[in-house]
Amino acid sequence: MKAAGGRIVHWLLLSGLLIAAIILVLFWSTRSAGYPDPADLLRSVDQLSYNSARDRDLAITRLLLLCLDDLSKGNNDRAAGRCSSVLEIDPENLTALKLRGNAYLHANRAPLAVVDFSRALGLSPGDADTLRFRANAYVAQKRDALALADYDRAMILNPDNPVNFQLRGYLFQIRGKYGLAIADFTTAITLQPRLAAAWNSRCWTRAIAGIELTAALSDCNRAIGLAPANANAWDSRGLVLLRLGKYRDAIQAYTAALARAPRLATSLFGRAVAKLRVGDRTAPKDLADAKAIQPAIEADFLRYGIKLKANGPPGT
Repeated sequence: MKAAGGRIVHWLLLSGLLIAAIILVLFWSTRSAGYPDPADLLRSVDQLSYNSARDRDLAITRLLLLCLDDLSKGNNDRAAGRCSSVLEIDPENLTALKLRGNAYLHANRAPLAVVDFSRALGLSPGDADTLRFRANAYVAQKRDALALADYDRAMILNPDNPVNFQLRGYLFQIRGKYGLAIADFTTAITLQPRLAAAWNSRCWTRAIAGIELTAALSDCNRAIGLAPANANAWDSRGLVLLRLGKYRDAIQAYTAALARAPRLATSLFGRAVAKLRVGDRTAPKDLADAKAIQPAIEADFLRYGIKLKANGPPGT
C-alpha cells in the first residue's frame, strides 16, 4: 500500500475520548451559556476585562479542540466550520489556520488549503510543519515544482526529520520516479531506523516498480516486525510475493492484511489475482468486492504491470 503523504499528521490522531474529556472540563470552567453573572456588577473594569479575555481564550480553546476532534474523525466540513469560528474571533490564530487548511485538504478543496497555509506562513515563515502541509496541498493540485520547493525549505529548517523525506518520497513515488522515491525512503530509514512507515514505503515502491524484489520482501518483513497490526505492510508484502510468483504465500499475506482492514481494496484485488493463478474458485468474490470499493483498481494494477489473468502454470 502506498504511503499516505497527504493525510493528517500524527499529532491530529488524538484519542476521541481524551478530547471529549478536555472539552467537557473547559465547558464547565467558563460561562458558555451566555447568561450574565450578577457578581460582575461589583467587579472593577480591570477585573471585567481580565474575565472577558479569559472567557475569549477558553472559547477559542474549546473551538480548536472541537475542530481537532472533527478532523481526527474525518468530519472535514464541520472541522472547517469550527476553525472558521476561531478565526472570526482571532484572524491570526496559527493553529486554526493549520487545522482548517488540513480540513480543506482532506475535503478535496486544495486551493483553499493553500490559502490558509500561505496565511499561516505569512505569520510564521519558519514553521516547517506548515511548509509540509502546503506542499501536500500543492501535490494534490499537481503543482509539483511548488511542492518540492516547500519540502526543500522544510528540510533546511528540520534536516533530521524523517517526515520530510517520507513526504517527498511519496511525491516521487506517485509520479513514477521510483529511484528518487527509494532514495528518500532510505534516508528516512537512516534517520529513524524503527520508522515502520518508511520501511513499508520502500517495500511498496520496489514492489510497484517490479525491482529489487528480494530487498523489497526484506523491507516488508521489517515493517511488519515493527508494526504487525499495520494492514498496509501486509498488503505490500502480498504484492511482492505476487510479483515473485509465490501465489499461495501472497494469498496468506493479503488475508492477513484483510484481517486488519477488511475493506482494503488493493488486498482484495491482489488476492483475487493470486487466487486466479492457483485456480481458487473464490477469486471472483474478491474481485467483485475490490471493484465495489475502488472501481478503477484494475487500471491501477495494470499500471504496475499486473493483469488479472496470465499465461503459464499456477505458482506455488
